[in-house]
Amino acid sequence: MDENYSNEGVEPKMGEKIIKQVSIARTPIFRKIYATNLNVTSTDSDFRIELFNEKFETDDRVLFHSDGLVILTNQAAKKLLENLSEKIDEYEKENGEILVDENRMKVDLSSK
Repeated sequence: MDENYSNEGVEPKMGEKIIKQVSIARTPIFRKIYATNLNVTSTDSDFRIELFNEKFETDDRVLFHSDGLVILTNQAAKKLLENLSEKIDEYEKENGEILVDENRMKVDLSSK
């Protein structure tokens, strides 16, 4: 079905989806956070994505500055996975594979 389909004043046929217009209203507390790294943890009821920006390294330690924490319901986390996978696939088809530095992938954030 065409995404621009207007069903105003028309009764839907059996099994036909009714398309509703979607709007997003940003609240006064809306803000953007830029992240260069992240850590994902979970509980029995949600998923948590901690957003990092700065990284400082010494001989024995890596220190990340945490700029925010996103807490998602299980369903929202699953939707994020599906949407993000789709967008990454589209990006890589257009721009080539996204290469992630091995050092970024192997940092153990479990013992913060």
